[in-house]
Amino acid sequence: RPARAVKAGAAKRPAARRKPARASWSAKLRPELVPRVVEDSRRGGSLLLPTPRLVAEVVAAIPRGRVMTIGQLRRALAERFEAEATCPLMTGIFATILAGVVVEDLGQRRKPRWPIWRLVRDDGTLHPKWPLDPLFRATLLRQEGVRLTRRKGHWAALDTHQS
Repeated sequence: RPARAVKAGAAKRPAARRKPARASWSAKLRPELVPRVVEDSRRGGSLLLPTPRLVAEVVAAIPRGRVMTIGQLRRALAERFEAEATCPLMTGIFATILAGVVVEDLGQRRKPRWPIWRLVRDDGTLHPKWPLDPLFRATLLRQEGVRLTRRKGHWAALDTHQS
């Protein structure tokens, strides 16, 4: 092929850089983290900064056939550490990490470490953007006897109170 003509004064594009490999979901569990209770500068009072392992402990305790909302999880953690609230941002991020670890477990044909499919949003819907497919989670919940419906295009558990 003939060489391409370059316009006078045209800048050459830099060579494309490769993106660094992403860390595995399991690496994001960060077992060295410890939970802390800090002063909440926005609302006042005490705020628990949880860890992925702490969120995993509560998720592991959700009984088969039941679901727990993220709000219930946050309240349970706050009570356990005698804080007024639990950081919603960190709790949501760590729940997503747990879902990613479960995807890795299933991809390697291992038993999932936590029943993350039993964790739902505060309105009862299954989070659509988690790494674990909502239809797969809905199927697992139905197999466990949880009643589900479709609400605004998302799967939703009908009974979200914890006993």
